[in-house]
Amino acid sequence: MKSAAEWREILIEVNQAGGCAHPIRLQGNRLERVNGELVDTGIVVPCKDRRAAVCPSCSRLYQADAWQLVAAGIRGGKGVSPDVIDHPQLFVTLTAPSFGPVHSRSRSGTVGRPCRPRRGAPSCPHGVSMACNERHPDGDPALGEPLCADCFDYRGVVLWNAHVPALWERTSSELYRAVAKAGHLSTKDVRSMVRLSYMKVVEFQRRGLVHLHVVIRADGRDGPSEQAPTWLGLELLIAAVNDAVGRATVAVPAVGGTPLSRASWGAERDVRVLVPSQSGDSTAIAAYVAKYATKTADGTPWLAHPIRSRAQLERLVLRPHIVRLVREAWTLGQHKELHSLRLQAHAHTLGYTGQFSSKSLRFSTTFGALRQARVLHVKGVRDDALDFDGEWRYAGRGYVHPESNQVAATLLEATAGGLQEFHTTSTNSSTTP
Repeated sequence: MKSAAEWREILIEVNQAGGCAHPIRLQGNRLERVNGELVDTGIVVPCKDRRAAVCPSCSRLYQADAWQLVAAGIRGGKGVSPDVIDHPQLFVTLTAPSFGPVHSRSRSGTVGRPCRPRRGAPSCPHGVSMACNERHPDGDPALGEPLCADCFDYRGVVLWNAHVPALWERTSSELYRAVAKAGHLSTKDVRSMVRLSYMKVVEFQRRGLVHLHVVIRADGRDGPSEQAPTWLGLELLIAAVNDAVGRATVAVPAVGGTPLSRASWGAERDVRVLVPSQSGDSTAIAAYVAKYATKTADGTPWLAHPIRSRAQLERLVLRPHIVRLVREAWTLGQHKELHSLRLQAHAHTLGYTGQFSSKSLRFSTTFGALRQARVLHVKGVRDDALDFDGEWRYAGRGYVHPESNQVAATLLEATAGGLQEFHTTSTNSSTTP
């Protein structure tokens, strides 16, 4: 049975690592405050993995930081001028085109609708009916699965996902051109007086395709501290976004088996006005965006790390549809003309090669600034905060005390309810998509 002193050491260790599930052990020097001597010691530090499937504790901290980034960009704070609250702001959801019909779920009020009701629906060339009258419940494993896997364009999905970063870059450029066109100005003139800032996060649909959720804000040339020109109002910005999204395309290398030659956004998109000064938009949207910043491609630990071998592909315990997308990305990665996409290294993200969350330079503060502020705060309020000096050496993974793992898991479970309640309340508000 552990003594009180031993349990204190365990709690100190867990607290030192922030309750991390996979802490990193370091060996180095601690500065003794009494005599000023350096003493060789070991510490545990958080792994800082953003993915909830890998480390729930560190992902919650990352999620909280993502919330701060979005909220600050919408309403100010954390070094961002509070004037941004009156700048033109939109919340935009960009979707993927169709690569074949899949099982889906929709509602009319509180009543679920049939998946794909079609009278006299034809069968595909493989003899599968293109109709489905099921009312799929939440969590139904059929959701996102193709009606016919042999008809579904798996190769096109992977290549489209791989080109989303380039497609977004093209969309950003087109947005300035669209604003210039709507304002009857040249693109050069617009760039000299307007800054369009954004923060975006990636969501993977169950069908394996990427969605983008983007907060877009129009500022003056100097950024958040300067209001956009009076001619750049919400209506013009909405029209410019729709124009840019409709125009943006990027070429896709010709690879046999898919008709996809250019990547473009899907026809479905949602463009909503943010009015943070009059509603709970900033809180709700920040929570909505932040929750996707910590997910893997399918929400499971299986796709938390890169695939290293074909044997690893055979051991995946996932939905058949997702497994096939992973294998397709791995196979496409062997094509010489696609080597620059590094598809094998991104097979676990179904070909997507970009960041799961990113922002423009002047949208708001940074993750690094938030972490540094947290370190300074801890040093200022904790008498037991350690002073370190010299070089640190990697000493392994995991806690020194085996019981620390259970203590960390118990503390995480005890505090998870409040966070879940917050996200449920925020994402169920009337202003949340």
